[in-house]
Amino acid sequence: MTCTINPGSRYRMPVVFGPAVGPRQHPEGRMWRPEETGTMHADWMRVAYRTDPAKLEKLLPPGFSLRGDPVLSVSCAWFRDLYWLAGRSYGILSLDFPVTYVGKDETIEGSFCPVIWEGRPDAIMTGREELGFPKMFAEFPDIAWDKDKGTATCSASWLDFTFFDIALTDLAEDANPTKILPGSDGGAQLYYKYMPRTSPFGREGADVSYVCCGAPKGSAAANIVMDDFAYRRWTGKGNVNWHRATFEQLPLQFHIVNTVADLDILEVVAVEMVSFSGPGIAIATNSMRIVEPA
Repeated sequence: MTCTINPGSRYRMPVVFGPAVGPRQHPEGRMWRPEETGTMHADWMRVAYRTDPAKLEKLLPPGFSLRGDPVLSVSCAWFRDLYWLAGRSYGILSLDFPVTYVGKDETIEGSFCPVIWEGRPDAIMTGREELGFPKMFAEFPDIAWDKDKGTATCSASWLDFTFFDIALTDLAEDANPTKILPGSDGGAQLYYKYMPRTSPFGREGADVSYVCCGAPKGSAAANIVMDDFAYRRWTGKGNVNWHRATFEQLPLQFHIVNTVADLDILEVVAVEMVSFSGPGIAIATNSMRIVEPA
């Protein structure tokens, strides 16, 4: 008797061992209950800068166009005490910029995320397959945050090559911060999911190629529900550095890092640090959907 695939459960390879455990599914094959997910903690650094719109436009999949100012938000964060990793933590580095996407029967104004780096293969597997997030692997030291001096630094590397670093200074806390995620303007977060078809020389294209969005039609995306979070925010000065790489230094990522490094930092327009703690289940994006292409 062969294994049974239950259409009511989430699966990812290898499927023959049963439903997949992860942030959106309990080991018993059901949804996690809020009381099982505890409290997560996060520190989130962001530097946003105006860049060359022509270069930024080259990162857009079909159907997208730039919206408003060509501002690239670079976020570096640590998520801690995660229920689905049995209390473990990891670092994350992500990019996004404002776009408009025109699909078959809807037009969405939001932000496009071309790449995310994360420090746990488990987070990468679940996010790439289940959500369509463009995740890559990197190693992160913990954020070095000196609250007394108002400074914070972090970096991302692959093996012994550091390809990114971020530094914030002159951080001053907001007395009454608005509870929104760094870089969020209330619009939908958009991703482009692509999974190649297995074929000789890859000549048969993709099994999957479409835009993913976390918001139901007519509403804004809300991957993290902030209402029940303890939330603090600091603003200040800051900068980021992208270190160009050779094939030998970053065999599978040098072209990504070098493309981002070529996005000129014309003007830094926002610098912030956010710290929040709240229900673990709130970070488990579970509402991603396909946006039908035009």
